[in-house]
Amino acid sequence: MHHNDPFASRVCPYCDGFATTAIDCGFRDAHGHRVIAFKDCPACWGWGVIPRMPQRQMATLTTR
Repeated sequence: MHHNDPFASRVCPYCDGFATTAIDCGFRDAHGHRVIAFKDCPACWGWGVIPRMPQRQMATLTTR
């Protein structure tokens, strides 16, 4: 039987799964290599996914 995991990950809506970008600084170092700065997504910290919040069941929210 198939069970849905309420804590399954989903793709980060801010970076669309491309969590780390490489930014070309526009110059070369002493060895002639391009200088590249890497920047992680601030929302998912470079993972590309964020945790899905569990669905609340209506039975647990009833009041007496």
